[in-house]
Amino acid sequence: MPKTIKKFLKRDEWTKTGFILAGIGAAVGLGNIWRFPYMVGSNGGGAFLIPYIAGVVIFGLPLMFLELAIGRKFKGSVITTLKKINKRKWFVGLVPITVSLGILSYYLVITGWSFAYSVFSFTKYPDFSKFSSSFYPILFFVISLFIVGFTTSKGIKKGIERMATVLMPLFIVLVGSLSIYSLTLPGAHSGLHFYLTANFKYLLNINTWILGFSQAFFSLSIGYGILITYGSYLSDKDNIFKESLGIAIADTLIALVGGLLIFPIVFTFGLNPAAGSELSFISMPAAFTLLPFGKILGFFFFLLLFIAAITSAVSMMEVGISTFVDELKWTRKKSSVLLSIVIFILAIPSLLTYLGKGLFIKGVPFIEFADNLFGSLLLFSAALLCLTVLWGYKPEFSHNHKISNLIYAFLKYLVPAVLIGMLVFKIVA
Repeated sequence: MPKTIKKFLKRDEWTKTGFILAGIGAAVGLGNIWRFPYMVGSNGGGAFLIPYIAGVVIFGLPLMFLELAIGRKFKGSVITTLKKINKRKWFVGLVPITVSLGILSYYLVITGWSFAYSVFSFTKYPDFSKFSSSFYPILFFVISLFIVGFTTSKGIKKGIERMATVLMPLFIVLVGSLSIYSLTLPGAHSGLHFYLTANFKYLLNINTWILGFSQAFFSLSIGYGILITYGSYLSDKDNIFKESLGIAIADTLIALVGGLLIFPIVFTFGLNPAAGSELSFISMPAAFTLLPFGKILGFFFFLLLFIAAITSAVSMMEVGISTFVDELKWTRKKSSVLLSIVIFILAIPSLLTYLGKGLFIKGVPFIEFADNLFGSLLLFSAALLCLTVLWGYKPEFSHNHKISNLIYAFLKYLVPAVLIGMLVFKIVA
């Protein structure tokens, strides 16, 4: 057999520790530190935690298991996997790929903001309006895009796994240390009261449940095609249930600890907990300038954001990379260069959001509009994957050990129905 063919037939595999850290890196992202706190702040504080955790347990874990299982079974990208299940349904794979690249296009813009603000921590934080209308967002976006493209071009073990094994332990140390410090601030008690006290009025609002479930999907990387792709690099010896559980627990704990980091600062300085995306880049820098050792704290906070963002961005890029490698037999380097160009073009509206007169959709900044749009599309993508995969295939819990009929029926009927119902409500409401 020619060497070129052998090269493409041989598929990288994770080490056990490497997969756990890379999986946590994919799941833990801006959704945990940037998005989660303002979703909590906008939806009744602790009340939001109930639908969020319910979404993780009831829907998140089974869907994680499903995506990882089919990825490992068929050893291919999203489209390759769906082809092997049913040749006529390969095009369904275009949906999660589109979702991943769409999210990545604005996600890397915010990643660049985090990188820039970590640098500005040693000088002076710029006014956000001046920063966002300058060339800096473009510069730091390009740097972030290059890091992501370079990492994925190196493959699984030399690229993604190596990044995860360095950055994720650092991330965990940073989020833990900053949270402990935050809990020593004067407003910690008020922040914790707001964060952990449930206003049950919000639980009567269906929108709170939809947002909580959506946050669970957004945070756990469900519906992107990431888990199918990462699952394709798993060994048949790996226990998918245990590893899914470990990643989901780590991701949820980090999101909850992120709240312990944010809300004491918010209440110490009288900030608005429902400030939306500006909480991290307008309110928090103002608070850091008033804290002892604020420059150091600010640097570590924005470094934390950057690490969370870049590891998730790499996982989204890998969805496209693996598709080009598997389907077109391109090299990783060629795939990375092409996808980087595509992402740069797709990111232009997000880069223009605050430039000049700004780019707004119905009065909403384009980046927030894109975040809401793709948050809805994640529900559609997850439901579509369930319907496409399970109507014709029963995934395996481990090698030659299929899932129980109860879990199979739950994933095949109830999960898609709930996801589609949530999506319809979001559109109609």
